Amino acid sequence: MKRSEYEKAAQEFRSRLLAEAQKPQEEQEWPDYDDWLSVPGVSTCTTPTCRAFAQHLPVTLHENADGIHRGQCGECHRSTIVRPVLEDD
Repeated sequence: MKRSEYEKAAQEFRSRLLAEAQKPQEEQEWPDYDDWLSVPGVSTCTTPTCRAFAQHLPVTLHENADGIHRGQCGECHRSTIVRPVLEDD
């Protein structure tokens, strides 16, 4: 996915999430998992004592309403650095 395509889709998706969050809870209809905006990415563990330390592992990043991608290491369960992999325009 190109960066400009992703940025446009992400703005629209975040707006959709925020609009849904404003509704009363019993009226909220969240997107299905398969419909959630996602992009390929890379996750890197930053915990020096972890077996996965400094390895760049492929992941799927799912969009959040705040636009921040978060990741957790599968080995040490600590936060990782995540980065979307997008084509430049």
